[in-house]
Amino acid sequence: MIGSSFSRMTSRERVLAAARGEPVDRVPVMFWINPHMACRLMDDYQPVSDRRVNRWGRFLWRRFQRRGLDAAALWRGLPLLLSDYANAEYALQLGADMGLTAAGANAGNFVKSIRWSRQGLRLRDPFGSERAIGGIYLDVVNPVIKSVEDLAEYRFPDFSDDSPIRRLRAACPNACVVAENYGVQDISFTQLWTMEQFMLAMMDYPEEVMAFFQRFGDWSVEIARRSVSAGADVILIYDDYGATGRTLISPKMWRAFTLPQLRRIIDAVHESGAVAMLHSCGYVMPLLGDLVDAELDILQSFQPKAGNDLAEAVAAYGNRLTFNTGIDIQRGETMTADEFREDIIEQYRIGMQAKGFILGTIHNLQYTMPIENVRVLFETVYQIQQGEIVP
Repeated sequence: MIGSSFSRMTSRERVLAAARGEPVDRVPVMFWINPHMACRLMDDYQPVSDRRVNRWGRFLWRRFQRRGLDAAALWRGLPLLLSDYANAEYALQLGADMGLTAAGANAGNFVKSIRWSRQGLRLRDPFGSERAIGGIYLDVVNPVIKSVEDLAEYRFPDFSDDSPIRRLRAACPNACVVAENYGVQDISFTQLWTMEQFMLAMMDYPEEVMAFFQRFGDWSVEIARRSVSAGADVILIYDDYGATGRTLISPKMWRAFTLPQLRRIIDAVHESGAVAMLHSCGYVMPLLGDLVDAELDILQSFQPKAGNDLAEAVAAYGNRLTFNTGIDIQRGETMTADEFREDIIEQYRIGMQAKGFILGTIHNLQYTMPIENVRVLFETVYQIQQGEIVP
């Protein structure tokens, strides 16, 4: 996979080559950072180049750190405003090749209205669901869909604001710009209706659900096309399919309901001239063959704790699918720094047996990780990038 007979690549070239299974000068890297951790990193590890953002991030971290999860909801939620910066400009400054942003649903546009109730702060999101700040995230407390009849009447939000993508493309011309998008299953299960009700509807009202997924697919395809037109190199499709040791729905149901729309989105991304990357948490081993047949370029997450086996997956599909994984921030929180370092190196070496591999955090790097493990993470990745650690 490593080539030595050509000049050094830009980040953009490096990621696109890895997605195609072509030789690269070094492994591409992706960092995915929780905004609370980004604020902590600005204060404890590495400041950002924008002094205003740095002051704001350090202030929010110190304010949050005083009381943690016992802090008022507003102070727990404010770091979320830095989500886009944390995973785009800041991730690139930390050494990543890929910067993440969104069309229309970026953090600045996500809250459509705010109200105070007896239960506390309530926010309306672009999908129409009501949310509350639970812990450090915005949890859905009142989903917009209440019954199967609502599926036919639901209207998807307008995500035509592609300015975040255009700004990142202009600011970082040599970086790989990743635009976030949505698959049909996870948003439906977690943000539009309750998971239990949606699963029951798939059994009791399959035609209505399939019709809804078809409209969802239309909407997602249009967002993907606009995002590529705005400058995105990679479309990241968020669509969790698994839990620990099992898929959320049976593989048979997934192939009937979800896979056809995923294929449409992947096809639209390719027709637009970009790369399709799927983020799916949880256990996905039974679905790998289908993802390869759907011509997915990159699979991101691939959590070992959920039961996924990178060595087995690379042996079976590493010649046709690029895996974006290897930095296990979940298990890494409870490892010693030395154990975490060795685990990153081991997963890196396994991944590099494939034709294409991206070394990435399997999920958001959380503020709860011990600082010595944080330092080891970035130091180990840097050594890999410098060629001090060989595959």
